[in-house]
Amino acid sequence: MSRFERTGWRLLPTEAFTAKILPSVKTYQKEVTDGHLTVLVGPERDGFHLSISHRTNDDPPQPGRYPTWDEIHEARYEFCPAAMTMAMLLPPKEEYVNFHVTTFHLWEMTS
Repeated sequence: MSRFERTGWRLLPTEAFTAKILPSVKTYQKEVTDGHLTVLVGPERDGFHLSISHRTNDDPPQPGRYPTWDEIHEARYEFCPAAMTMAMLLPPKEEYVNFHVTTFHLWEMTS
């Protein structure tokens, strides 16, 4: 049993579109009482990136709620290298993009 499985996370196949443009990104999922969390994580062109979202277990799944701070904290320390500094950023309003309403993003801070 892997470290991730011991904490309830399971590795999933990454969607074909994402895998084509970000071949090093991995996808993990964890069941929670009100649905499931999904994490996409790995190196990207500008540094390490982690996204975490919550969806319901409806058929088909629907956007659920925002991930809690404890869920974000757990994912960061489970999937990102320990020595890395990760941050959630809010860019200027005119640059803000939100395609997935229940997803938060953490980015590696390199300087």
